[in-house]
Amino acid sequence: MASKIIIISSNSEERIANTTLLKKAGFDALHFADVNADTVNAIHKINPDIILLDLEIDGSDGIEFCLEFKTEGVLSSYVVIYSDQEADYIQLEAFKAGADDYIVKPINLRLLVKKLNALLKRKPANESTKAKILTYNSLKIDRESYLVIKDGQKISLPKKEFEMLYLFINTPQKVFSRKEIFERLWENTEGRNTRIIDVHIRKIRERVGQNIIKTIKGVGYQLA
Repeated sequence: MASKIIIISSNSEERIANTTLLKKAGFDALHFADVNADTVNAIHKINPDIILLDLEIDGSDGIEFCLEFKTEGVLSSYVVIYSDQEADYIQLEAFKAGADDYIVKPINLRLLVKKLNALLKRKPANESTKAKILTYNSLKIDRESYLVIKDGQKISLPKKEFEMLYLFINTPQKVFSRKEIFERLWENTEGRNTRIIDVHIRKIRERVGQNIIKTIKGVGYQLA
């Protein structure tokens, strides 16, 4: 069965061209012009493997939509943001919002297909080799619903932060360097700043507890 990809872009020419090219590459691709209630409902109904999201959407903001989608945690779709904005701070904001990758326009189709296939290869490995629910003190980590439950209260985390927390709890004795975390959770690490890990750790501590992850000075991070 072909992997399902939804393209969201207000640029009709670009949107249709990318949809056609991805279909030729073997994907089941659909496209939408903007983000509204109908689009969101369609995304939930289709349950795509990947959402290819233009950063500049008419009447909306790609990073804001990504954050809302990832925080909701209902679907486990990967989100790839693409834009002609190359600034590091914009890309960092996209990853902070939970984006799984960021591609700078113009899009090279061969590179895009390679990135999409790399994301899709990660999915079954993550889901089949790890337990669906882990427990740690007062925490329950439900991989199926992408929820953290603390003292009976549900906490929704962006997907990247959830996967990072899951990584620590699934391997509690291991000390992870930033590079190790980066290589495990990001498919394409070339040219990226590993300090984004620090941002995600800070967000996890803010949402789940300051003492959940400890810093090992000069080495990296470990489950507390």
